[in-house]
Amino acid sequence: MSNIIYFPKEKQQLMPLFGGAFIENKPIPFPEAFSSQAYSSLFYWAHLEANETSEFPLHPHKGFEIMTFIFEGSLEHYDTATKVWTPLNAGGAQAIQANSGVYHAERITKGSRLFQIWFDPGFSKSMKMLPLYKDYQYNSFEKKNINNIDTIEYVGENGSIDSITEGLSIKKMDVKRGKLSIMIKPTSTYSFYLLEGAMRINNENIEKDGFLIIKDETELALYVQKSSELFMIETPTAISYKRYIDRM
Repeated sequence: MSNIIYFPKEKQQLMPLFGGAFIENKPIPFPEAFSSQAYSSLFYWAHLEANETSEFPLHPHKGFEIMTFIFEGSLEHYDTATKVWTPLNAGGAQAIQANSGVYHAERITKGSRLFQIWFDPGFSKSMKMLPLYKDYQYNSFEKKNINNIDTIEYVGENGSIDSITEGLSIKKMDVKRGKLSIMIKPTSTYSFYLLEGAMRINNENIEKDGFLIIKDETELALYVQKSSELFMIETPTAISYKRYIDRM
């Protein structure tokens, strides 16, 4: 993997579901024919837009830590760990630690827009733990101004979501028009999804729904062409455990 890789929306996997009720573009799709685009602890990443209200019926998960972030609309979640339907609105998030095994279902309302992202926390650890689900309503997260950027920290030192995936940091940043420089860690891999706006990052043009991977860098140079919403995940470049894809 080179230091900077960019996937515009048209180069991501595009998949209609339930007759087009949902449309997903996937920066990191599920492995196909025993190959995978997964890296670090990131296994799967989908951006879903709901053209109609529909439901993913009850289905199983094991081992993975699965997080959903709702940007518009709402969903209801049911799982066999809580045995209740839980509503979540725009601005909220949910975290499923599937661990030894859990079944869950989701109803997603028309007009919703969300991420679902799977992390590999290390199956030798997670499969020995009981499954856990926790929801976080929009008021669970506080927007703070960090280095002149309005930032919501979901996971990390000041984040509200308790994660079992090592070294994980997740933020959403509202970035105003202009130039900005951010110091980053050369030992981390940074994954960026541009939810709204347009910008250049380290001389790479990024359009709405574009996905960018950066590693082995110490500085992130942003030229924001119009006010933008940037979703960022930081993960360790080197993982201390054997991942699921390493077993395939």
